[in-house]
Amino acid sequence: MHGEGLSAISQDVANLTLDDRPRNLAPFAAYDSEPPPPPKLKSRGVIAMDITEQFTNAAQQLNMGQLIKDPYFTLFESVGALEIMDRKMDSGYLEPGESMEDEYDFSEALLPEEIIGIIDQLLCHEMAWHMGHPLSQTIFTSLYIDRLLSPCPLTLDQTYFDRSESCSSDEPLTLQILRAYCLGLIRTCSYVNNRVKAEHYYEEEDFVTHTFNRTLLENIDHESILKLLDETGELLTSSSEMSSDLKRALGCRLRFRAQFLKIVDMADARTPTNIKELWTALLASLPEIKMSAHLGKAVPQSFSTKIQRKLASTVPPRPIVQVGQEAAFEHLERLCRDASVVVEVLKYYDSHSLMTFVILFQTRKPQPSVYVRILLQHYLFCDMVILGTMSIRQVLDDDLAATVLPAHKLLDRGNDDIEVPHDPRHNMAGRMEVFRSRAAGSYLDILRTICQNRCRIRRTLCHTIADWDNLQLDAEELDQELREFTGEEPIIDPEISNDPIYSFPLSSWAYFYKLRQMEWIVQLGFELDTYQPEELAGMYWYLQYLSKTRSRHLERIRGFIMKTYAAFRRNPETAGPKQAKYANALSFVNFSTMESAATYGFADALSCLYTVLHRLSLVQSPSRPYSDDSMRYEVRMKPFSAIGLPELIQFDDLSQLITQPNDSTIDIINFAADSVMGAKKGFEVLSKLSAKDAYCQGSHDSWVKNIKDCLKACIFASIAISTVKKFVEAAGKDSQVKAKVEIPTAGKGYHDWWIVPKIILSKDT
Repeated sequence: MHGEGLSAISQDVANLTLDDRPRNLAPFAAYDSEPPPPPKLKSRGVIAMDITEQFTNAAQQLNMGQLIKDPYFTLFESVGALEIMDRKMDSGYLEPGESMEDEYDFSEALLPEEIIGIIDQLLCHEMAWHMGHPLSQTIFTSLYIDRLLSPCPLTLDQTYFDRSESCSSDEPLTLQILRAYCLGLIRTCSYVNNRVKAEHYYEEEDFVTHTFNRTLLENIDHESILKLLDETGELLTSSSEMSSDLKRALGCRLRFRAQFLKIVDMADARTPTNIKELWTALLASLPEIKMSAHLGKAVPQSFSTKIQRKLASTVPPRPIVQVGQEAAFEHLERLCRDASVVVEVLKYYDSHSLMTFVILFQTRKPQPSVYVRILLQHYLFCDMVILGTMSIRQVLDDDLAATVLPAHKLLDRGNDDIEVPHDPRHNMAGRMEVFRSRAAGSYLDILRTICQNRCRIRRTLCHTIADWDNLQLDAEELDQELREFTGEEPIIDPEISNDPIYSFPLSSWAYFYKLRQMEWIVQLGFELDTYQPEELAGMYWYLQYLSKTRSRHLERIRGFIMKTYAAFRRNPETAGPKQAKYANALSFVNFSTMESAATYGFADALSCLYTVLHRLSLVQSPSRPYSDDSMRYEVRMKPFSAIGLPELIQFDDLSQLITQPNDSTIDIINFAADSVMGAKKGFEVLSKLSAKDAYCQGSHDSWVKNIKDCLKACIFASIAISTVKKFVEAAGKDSQVKAKVEIPTAGKGYHDWWIVPKIILSKDT
């Protein structure tokens, strides 16, 4: 049976008669002016015929713009038809006389200047990859890199550029320098790529980890590459083939690559090491490379886009990404500086300082590169061990103790050892464990979200606040259950409520962080230029509404802490660490209250200022026929529409609160002046706090700079308010103010969250 099958196939093949074409013609040759003859294909069941004339006649009967679609001609076939023979879409398309691959002689010795030029170009491509461009348009465009990776080498003996039999003994020094550098570069990219893939990132926004079915030398030992770099550096030092300037230029590049390779290998460790000093040393080595860059000579023929034809890619061929040397070195220097700073997060002081460190680190301008942000995630969350040494419970309990439950029995570790079911401590431990399991993910999501790019932070926070709203409701039920075991005595205050008032510590903690995230969403909207000029009055009003709500909530928390602290002080047996925990919690509440007061004062002042500018027609709403203010408000408040507390204010009520129709313009501007002065005093007090009092240990310098930027914006706002006040007073009751307003774009003011307008007197006054 098997033989009969082969016989039938052979007979079918024999029946096929193809036209005899010259075998020496290259594929994809240029078209002749005459259409090609129809194929001479003879087979049973297949009848070939020329339909060119019929197709041309049918096409001439179509009107301009008329489209005929076969229902079986799908989108896949149509896109495939567009790709064929289109140089922008078809990676296999060749120009007349063009070969499929680059004809490059890898055995040719290069000049030292050319080696410097190739190495510097590879460094630019490496930084372009760190900036978010794919390997196919950066590092993989190098013919030398392609030579090393294809086929996949298993040992260093398989990595020679010249693959003749005598290559290992006769390799020129310049090619050995380039080979050692390229091997170190590929291995460095391997460590970076694996670290990025292990953490949370967004490939369409941040980084492209796709290696296009190429392995980045994972099979070659890391130490052997470092040894090759060191041996090559020694050969270079003892060589007399080139001038001292060229030797120093090549030597510093080899040392840089060896240092970079060592650092990315050691950076994954979260134990205290000298990693900070290594990043600093790497940064110190860059000036020497920059100073010798002029010695390099470009070798453009060593880079080609044709390599993309051999990569496993579904995208059409794309041009090589060109990043200048100045931009590449600037990005590399910033990467080294940020990486040396991010290591400081491993020093744990308290939960609030940790949160402040992450927030301030992510506000650095320009924002840290993706690899550095990935390292921050790794240090924070790897293996669900915070900073490599702490459990999630420890950090969560620290935050609860410093906010709502100082020295409280609910956080006593001894409760876990009680196994008697009817013992209150056993029940408290069980319910607290339920709360921790529910809250730990939400709490860590805040830190994980802040590690993303600025646009993604705001987008993700819009979703996470709904989870915190549900957490608050769940915590409220647990608070009611725990009340039976803690024996909490309520506060009776007829001036506030006729009902007894309980502390609800767990739900209060969740409410505090929910309000904080809602403020961040609004503030990031200013930073990202989300709002139109006519919306600024309303959004600053909503920011002060959220900040004022947080301030009132902190006053409530302080009241219950003071109540328990007073009971604690009446008991002489309790002292020492417990007293320090109460003092720490009160200090944090006082600090947060001061910070929220400065925030809502400044936001209130800017809201009133923009309201006045709108009244004076200095800020006008453009015509938008497809939307109105209510629809825009609905879009802005969409993240908050499902939140129970604080309640969302209706648009009509908000319009009344913003426009203040019953108040005169001069009264509104006077109120803005008072508010901005109060905010200014608040920021001045904050700027003088120590790192411990401001809960920014580990990032005090960044925190002070941030507060001083707010203070500068506050001073500028007070000047703008005073200017508007003078114009209003000089114009009289019915006169028009002749001035114009310039609203700075994001990044052009003193602080990204405070958009302070510039008031300019018109020239025609």
